[in-house]
Amino acid sequence: MKNVIFLTFCCLMIISCSIQGITNDYAKLSSDQKKLIVDLNSFDKLEPEYIYKISGIQLKEELKKHPKSLVYIFKNGCTSKMCKPMMIYENYAKKNGYKLFLVMNGYANLSETLNQPYSSILFSINNDYYKNNYRNTYQRYFENEISNKPLDHKDKEYLGNLFFFEKDVLVQVMLELPQ
Repeated sequence: MKNVIFLTFCCLMIISCSIQGITNDYAKLSSDQKKLIVDLNSFDKLEPEYIYKISGIQLKEELKKHPKSLVYIFKNGCTSKMCKPMMIYENYAKKNGYKLFLVMNGYANLSETLNQPYSSILFSINNDYYKNNYRNTYQRYFENEISNKPLDHKDKEYLGNLFFFEKDVLVQVMLELPQ
């Protein structure tokens, strides 16, 4: 029986090394993809060919500069019906007067995002800032920070990944864009 448990554990360990999305998956990127990911130093000189690592505090400071903002936190390659092409979010933001912030929660399936048509700057949650490599944890910290909640707060239910702001004040969190 101990051998069966040991073998099962070994198999799970081997499989877990290839599962995407548990961590930020930066180590699984090609060297060319890694060159795209840079630290955010300033919002003043953003270049569209880069993906800027961002903390919630950095984003909150930038939100203050815009009357209305929409922060979309997304998973690259998401196949859920809730996930739309980035152009849908860009068109909605433009039509409704929102400054859009597209924020990746990790780097798995990065090419699926980069191959889409989009014109916005891309951001990713800076897990190094949160001193945590587990996606669910650092994403929660990021969302809590932009929502003015304690960093370690855990919501009882999933509210959504679309964060609507007036300046840096969170107005609403939604699963889907309003009609």
